[in-house]
Amino acid sequence: MIRLFSVSLIFIFLNAFCEETESVTDTTKTVSITSGEWPPYTSHDLEGGGVFTKIITQAFSLEGYSVDIKYYPWQRSYFLTADGQADASLAWAPTDDRKKDFIFSDPVTFSTKVFFHLKAFKFNWNSLNDVRHLRTIATKKYTYGNEFDLAAKQNQMNIIYSNNDEQKFRMLLAGRADLVPMEKLVGLFLIKNKFTVRQASRITYHNKPLQNTPICVAFSKKINSERLTTLLQAFNEGLAKLKESGQYDKILEDL
Repeated sequence: MIRLFSVSLIFIFLNAFCEETESVTDTTKTVSITSGEWPPYTSHDLEGGGVFTKIITQAFSLEGYSVDIKYYPWQRSYFLTADGQADASLAWAPTDDRKKDFIFSDPVTFSTKVFFHLKAFKFNWNSLNDVRHLRTIATKKYTYGNEFDLAAKQNQMNIIYSNNDEQKFRMLLAGRADLVPMEKLVGLFLIKNKFTVRQASRITYHNKPLQNTPICVAFSKKINSERLTTLLQAFNEGLAKLKESGQYDKILEDL
């Protein structure tokens, strides 16, 4: 009887140990991610979190990982992840400055930034010299191309900073700015969904690209180096599988 009782205790202990081990394993298979609002690519308010979010979620899932995404203002999202308080952040272009804080994944998609402006403002540009004097609303920690970023850093442009894309267009409509450099599809999405038909009809964009850039997942250099290597490899492999399966193209059709 005592022997049977001892065996039972051992079984209970082992079962509890296994459950605890599984719990720890589950935690390591969850990727903590920060993001800002950037519809239609990533947003707390969109089904599936937006196109970019769907892609990274499915890519990680193919490698056995789940994701836990928390949304913050962009600057906070950047610094929380750079500080190692999250594994990775969406969705960033791999600039030299950012490479000091992050290791970047393979490109998830490519982004084209253009200058939005009011139709009543007869705007044309060939080089940044044509826009340096104009009131331009930008977002801190965003990149708009090396030339633009350097000119802004050296105070050679008339930059107004705002981290709210909708607010940028409202400032444009109110005559408080001349230009809004923004990812083209993001700008068109906002204009269509956040403004009246009359307001939307007043805004247009210049066809000349300000920047064409890859958009990636940024993995924090502050997390455990072994985990960083594992997550980066898992995501890149999952992304490749997603593209090979044709599911990647189906997700992009939502754009």
